[in-house]
Amino acid sequence: MVAFIGASFLFFWPTLAFSPFSDDHSALWNSGVRGIPWRNGFFRPLSDATFRLGDLLWGTSVAGHRAINLVIHGTNAFLLFTLMERWAGRRTALLSAVLFLLYPFHQESIVWLVGRESALGTSAVLLGLVIISSGPWNGLRAIMVASTLLLGSLCYESALLLIPTAFIVAWSRVVPGWPSWRKLFIPLLLPCIGYFLLRWVTTGIMVGGYFQELIPDTLARSLLNAPKALGRLFLPPEADPKHQLLRGALLGVLLAFGVLLIRRSSGSIPRRMLTLLGLLLFTAMSIAFVAGVSTATSESDRFLYLPSVFLCASIGLLLAAVQRPLVRSSVFACLVVACLWQLRGNHANWNTASRITRECLHELPGIDPDAHLWVSGLPDAYEGAFIFRNGFPEAVDLIGGEGDRIIVVPDRVSLEEVAQKGLFFRGAQRTWERKDRWFRWGGAGYSRIAVP
Repeated sequence: MVAFIGASFLFFWPTLAFSPFSDDHSALWNSGVRGIPWRNGFFRPLSDATFRLGDLLWGTSVAGHRAINLVIHGTNAFLLFTLMERWAGRRTALLSAVLFLLYPFHQESIVWLVGRESALGTSAVLLGLVIISSGPWNGLRAIMVASTLLLGSLCYESALLLIPTAFIVAWSRVVPGWPSWRKLFIPLLLPCIGYFLLRWVTTGIMVGGYFQELIPDTLARSLLNAPKALGRLFLPPEADPKHQLLRGALLGVLLAFGVLLIRRSSGSIPRRMLTLLGLLLFTAMSIAFVAGVSTATSESDRFLYLPSVFLCASIGLLLAAVQRPLVRSSVFACLVVACLWQLRGNHANWNTASRITRECLHELPGIDPDAHLWVSGLPDAYEGAFIFRNGFPEAVDLIGGEGDRIIVVPDRVSLEEVAQKGLFFRGAQRTWERKDRWFRWGGAGYSRIAVP
């Protein structure tokens, strides 16, 4: 475990210098400094509690808070290693865990502070599977699994995917000693009911909320999400659809060649285990199928964090079956180099977003006494790396400013609308006052806008 956490820090060390991004500022200020139990519109109290814990340990230090993400990622790699060692042997476990550690298309869950929610949800799924695989089924193990599921769901909703995942493993009868679905039913059902009851008592909403907003409004759009999400498991984002289709065709050829090479170099491929991992991969992809994953940028690739667990496990299983060490080592080395190359490019995007974030805050004009500062034109993201989609007032608070006197104007709102009707911002109707000032970010600085 120490080795995997150390490797996580080694490969993601540059990200410790990055700024917070978008919702990170709200989480650091509200959940951390102010101690608000959860952010508006979400019910993930344990994830928000980690920001409070981080604030108690090292204040608003971004490096300290991002270090928590790196620890979680390294721990998840260790949990995958432990699971696959019990399911398919040590060689498969090591190959799978290393590939997961370097997998380049789920960086939102690691670099974005708030992205730790999806990583914690994955921790719950992996830990639950490890506990069930650890020995004979008994009452203590049932309590441990139920507790893991409840705590994980209070971090992120994807933890509930432990339920269908555990049932699929039971149905497959591939893993020796795995309990039947009847034995798993109560330990998995009760924490699920408990989560929804807690959510309802606390927020008044049992289902819906954030994920309901992500559900496509048409069946056609929902069906289109599936191939796009599956493609993004293997391909980096590309703004040009034609180029992405060309990449997809090239990928298909490479995958076919790779499968042929592995089959010729392998002994007996454990097809039943491979089928099981494929079913678990599709189950883990359910959120990505519903919510969609961007093919143009890396935005929303946090939905690929849990699926990447079973993708890397499948690849590790295939590589471990290769009997020729030279072929196995060569393919694995190529995959590692490709992952590192993509990882570097993704980090470069977040680094650019970090620079723009700091510039927006550094160049911000001062606020006159008893007045408000209206700000527009703030950049949303850079190649999927978030900037100020949300959280600008809290970002001002974090640098010692007065965020409660900042009003962020969306790009779709015109000057005339603000002058005549004001703006509904964060639950209140804001009216333009003569002492207020309005500045627009232009990419290199702010320019003042005259309001009639």
